[in-house]
Amino acid sequence: MNVNGEVVVKAPKEDVWRALNNPAALQKATPGCKSLIEIEPDCYKAEISVGIAAVRGDYESTIKILDKSEPDRYRLVMSANSPVGFVEGDATVELVHEEMKTYIKYNGVAQVGGKVAGVGQRMLSGIAKLIVKEFFKKIARETTTQFH
Repeated sequence: MNVNGEVVVKAPKEDVWRALNNPAALQKATPGCKSLIEIEPDCYKAEISVGIAAVRGDYESTIKILDKSEPDRYRLVMSANSPVGFVEGDATVELVHEEMKTYIKYNGVAQVGGKVAGVGQRMLSGIAKLIVKEFFKKIARETTTQFH
């Protein structure tokens, strides 16, 4: 399924970039994230608890930041596993600064498997878009509170 969208932040692009690369900000922004530990540069292990429909459960996750082009874009790759199934995502995150605002544009794909996949694509697509949008909205909040 495709996941894409845009969130506007009233902050300089460099501040948004710092938030997108700050482990504390990433942990706060990731819905249900109990812990986030950097295991190597730009690679994190996370424990995430999601409580939405059949996606509900505790997931052991790996989050990697790849193909960095500071402060314009990077690729975010995530995999999460639980007893109810798995979720894998791969997205490009791009920052565009215009008129005193930074636009976080994201475009990616997500795959699910296991019992989670039995929920149905329409419902899963809605849940995935909700979670991703919430992540970027929280990054926007972190940027405006942490760097100002």
